[in-house]
Amino acid sequence: MASILEARSNIEEEPEQSGGMLDAGRRLFAAMWEHIEIRLELLTLELAEERSRVLTAAIAAGSLVFFGALASTFIGVAVLIVAWDTEYRIAVAVALPIVFAVAALIAFMTLRRLIGRDSPILKHSLAEWRRDVSGMRKSAREPR
Repeated sequence: MASILEARSNIEEEPEQSGGMLDAGRRLFAAMWEHIEIRLELLTLELAEERSRVLTAAIAAGSLVFFGALASTFIGVAVLIVAWDTEYRIAVAVALPIVFAVAALIAFMTLRRLIGRDSPILKHSLAEWRRDVSGMRKSAREPR
């Protein structure tokens, strides 16, 4: 008889315990969801910042190319006009494109080096993610 009463009391305690477990699970899910939401906000901000940086860099690069080409053209024409009445006009006319080609090669190599660099995109999000993972691993190792 005592065992039946004990079994019945255990059955009555289980719904309360499972309700507590359910509430704990809900709180855990809510905390995880809030954490994910914060990480997504950080990711969104970083992507917007990166987009702005890339757009500004593209506009600056386009302006640099346009005005650099315009300046090079006028400098080349001015040098050619100055050397026109001399015996070096053919040498100047041949040297100018060579000088511009060397400048273009240097610019190309610099651009290739810059493109090859690692981009800092999502650097903060990844750092936060790594810190979260290490914190979870550390708390999992600690005895309770």
